Amino acid sequence: MAIILSDVSNALTKVLLPYIQDNFDKEHLLLDNIKRGDVQFINNNFYAPVRTSRHGGVTNLANDGSTLVNGSSSIGQANVATKIVTGTFDISDLVIKATRSKEGAVESLLTQQASSLADDFAKGVNRQYYSDGVGVVAMVAGSTNSTTMTVQTPTSLLDDGRSVDWYGTVNNDLRAAKYIQPGNYIGVGSASSGSAIVLSVSHNAAGNIGTVVTSGDPTATANDPVYIVDGAYAGAGTSEIQGVRAALSSGTSAYAGLARSNPGWSPQLGTTAQALTLAEMTDKYIAALEFSQMSDRFVILMNKTLYSKYGKILTAMRRAVNETELLGGFSGLEFVAGRGKVGVFLDFDVPDGEVEIINLDTWTSCQVDPMEWLEDPGTGSLVRRVDKLTYQATMVWYTNLMCLAPAANARLTQKTG
Repeated sequence: MAIILSDVSNALTKVLLPYIQDNFDKEHLLLDNIKRGDVQFINNNFYAPVRTSRHGGVTNLANDGSTLVNGSSSIGQANVATKIVTGTFDISDLVIKATRSKEGAVESLLTQQASSLADDFAKGVNRQYYSDGVGVVAMVAGSTNSTTMTVQTPTSLLDDGRSVDWYGTVNNDLRAAKYIQPGNYIGVGSASSGSAIVLSVSHNAAGNIGTVVTSGDPTATANDPVYIVDGAYAGAGTSEIQGVRAALSSGTSAYAGLARSNPGWSPQLGTTAQALTLAEMTDKYIAALEFSQMSDRFVILMNKTLYSKYGKILTAMRRAVNETELLGGFSGLEFVAGRGKVGVFLDFDVPDGEVEIINLDTWTSCQVDPMEWLEDPGTGSLVRRVDKLTYQATMVWYTNLMCLAPAANARLTQKTG
């Protein structure tokens, strides 16, 4: 729906603040630090060659007259499909003209909408970088009626077997409906059989139960998955980026077209429900080092409860709580074990109760082209809609995420603070 003058009349007539207050966090640490490229794009898929065995011709001879072994190392091909990430808004010509002067509004609405869309676009990608590509953003709790449903963080009861490693609320670091926003088109049910447009979202005081009011009846039942879908209500379970949960899954199904039995293709996992310990972090990090290169860069990512707990662990052990810096200016705590210093960083999109030990040099952000605004050759990024005094701006990225050595990474789940 296009933004029209009446939507911003209060901002136009009452200059209360020099800017529009934005209360949403904008950090997208994982997105900012994954390298781009190193894959080949063919026929709507990204491909990367991967060694799947050591060279079979390495042997010691019994004597100098013995027979050599003529061997080779095998090469497999990992591949992921292209995902189409978009963000769009419509704005009327009158709003553009009325809000571009200081007298007209607190901030040029065109500038504000473009800026907020870019921020939320990146934030959405960062959320997907921790996901499995199935795109479950919540699970229906027991209470529903025709246009109102309550949701929670998914548990093992989730009615979609494609998505695993769900444990419900662990530290309550993520609100139940954090990733559902008014205006989203959602699909509900194992086959996305119910669909509706989100009108409003609210939470209980603890944040572990969300209430979603929709424009229609999505026929929700307990344990149904909730997906964000496109404007045709399509794409549930297939359209999102395949991120950390996909590559570092506890499941045994193939990842990126290669079986988990291939060397280097099974991640280091710690799934026991228990308090976070330095010992387990160290064990899994050292296990990941076996499959890494000497020059590889590691980063450890946590949400707020475990980040705070890690700082307390260092203090209790009388270790110096030193800050370190990662690419992009983010600062965090230090972790030292085995091979130099590793940064431990806070990211509010890390799944509740998880610790991600990421080898950045084993991940590649696949892209057909860099993310961009779609442009009309004559008018630039604002495309005028036919028969209307409105323009449309669309940001798009043809992309996916691929891990080229899951075993060089580790993932801890169900950890408490």
